[in-house]
Amino acid sequence: MTVIGMVIGAIILFLSVYLIGPYGVGIFLVILFGIVFSTYQRNKQIYEDIKKIREKLGLLREDEKIQQGIDEGLQAFEKKEDHPEIISEINKEIEEELEKYMFDNNIETIEKNNEKK
Repeated sequence: MTVIGMVIGAIILFLSVYLIGPYGVGIFLVILFGIVFSTYQRNKQIYEDIKKIREKLGLLREDEKIQQGIDEGLQAFEKKEDHPEIISEINKEIEEELEKYMFDNNIETIEKNNEKK
């Protein structure tokens, strides 16, 4: 099937160069890119549909389950973006954790430097 497609593509390329001239190659490449991109989009949509079917049947692989959990968490976070007070509370908690982590690591670094001296 691939060989047939390559032969047909070569024939169309030669005909386009013969009929249109040097611009035929460019036009052929643009059309080829459009066909490849369209096929990619169609395959991507089919994959997403199959994934939804497997999700409903409970046949997801482990990595797909993890990705589904991440997507659900992202959707929940996007819903919370409508409420800035919730986001500010989350940001404060994160800042406190980071400050605590920095403080703990800073003390450990100072202790290591003192031990080396």
